[in-house]
Amino acid sequence: MSSLVQRLLTAVALIPLVVWLVLFSPTSVFTVVLSLIILIGGYEWAALSGLGNKGYKMLVALIMLGNSHALALMDESALNILMFFSLAFWLIVITLLIIKAKSLLDTSVNLTFMLLLGQFIVAMTYISLDQIRHGFEQGPGLLMYLLLLIWIADSGAYFAGRAFGKHKLSSILSPGKSLEGVAGGLLACLAFSFYGAQYFTINDNVLFILLSVFIAFVSVYGDLFESLMKRRAGVKDSGNILPGHGGILDRIDSLIAASPVFLACMFLTDWFV
Repeated sequence: MSSLVQRLLTAVALIPLVVWLVLFSPTSVFTVVLSLIILIGGYEWAALSGLGNKGYKMLVALIMLGNSHALALMDESALNILMFFSLAFWLIVITLLIIKAKSLLDTSVNLTFMLLLGQFIVAMTYISLDQIRHGFEQGPGLLMYLLLLIWIADSGAYFAGRAFGKHKLSSILSPGKSLEGVAGGLLACLAFSFYGAQYFTINDNVLFILLSVFIAFVSVYGDLFESLMKRRAGVKDSGNILPGHGGILDRIDSLIAASPVFLACMFLTDWFV
């Protein structure tokens, strides 16, 4: 079976499941599935960090999952601080990916640092997705909007890149991505955000639209950050659990960056009535 057929079959199976999970599933089911995603993602992170022993990788993944659940129990003010810290972290990462990509690729980083970094990133992903869905009256719709925003940015970038791509976004980390493709993806998200601004009950339509495009921009660099991780590890995919799509981190790389930034923007701007 060709890789393209595998990708299509996996997508056909997963898309209805994701829509049901986000919009209609009971909280308990959503939490269990999200925990499983975090567990597998943590295992893959440990592998990309250079940990070889399967037992140790599973132990790290379990610690990441436990840490995620523990941090999610903190009060609202503490969670706000974590989200703002995560926003600052991703802004720094994006800046470094733009101006220092080669240095990030070549600099030696020890295993302990990478595992601690994974604890933070994985936990922020879990907390953000949980809070977006369960912390707002419009939560399920908001989470679906975030996923659609990322998918539209990715699809728009793919088609615009194929049609117009000439200038590389990062020849070192992801030579297949172009600046023209990213611009096309962001324009597609701009158009989609007008729909979102009408659908949700929000305080400021213009701010919502601008920040939606910003979130889409952040998602591009979440993808690029995982490309950095894979190049440092010398692998093509983070795993092989999804036929034709690689690992869990390969599917949620954009979401890892976009979800905490999305939540931080909601806290900062008081979008919703």
